[in-house]
Amino acid sequence: MKGWPRAVKVGYKNKREERGLHPSGLREVIVNRPSDLERIDSKTQIVKIGHTVGERKRVAIVERAQALELRIANPGSKKPETAPTEELVVAEPESTKPAEEKAATGGKEK
Repeated sequence: MKGWPRAVKVGYKNKREERGLHPSGLREVIVNRPSDLERIDSKTQIVKIGHTVGERKRVAIVERAQALELRIANPGSKKPETAPTEELVVAEPESTKPAEEKAATGGKEK
């Protein structure tokens, strides 16, 4: 439709104090290594793990943040721990009916 959505004009910004905040109201701080957590204030800031951080370092950051009682905006999903694989025992199938029928009829098919 013409005129929709409305054009952005003066007055569409958020308040200066609210700009760039996480929806929780805390300022986001990007973290790339566990040592970066030492400079974060838990009352005014929230941890956001950088997108290039790998799984091993991400786990270390999450564990350190929990120890420091910091909130994490994007902790990521933990991979389910796999149980040790057991040897699979393949059971032999019991005799099948078509083979039994063939034996009973002398090998002739019906």
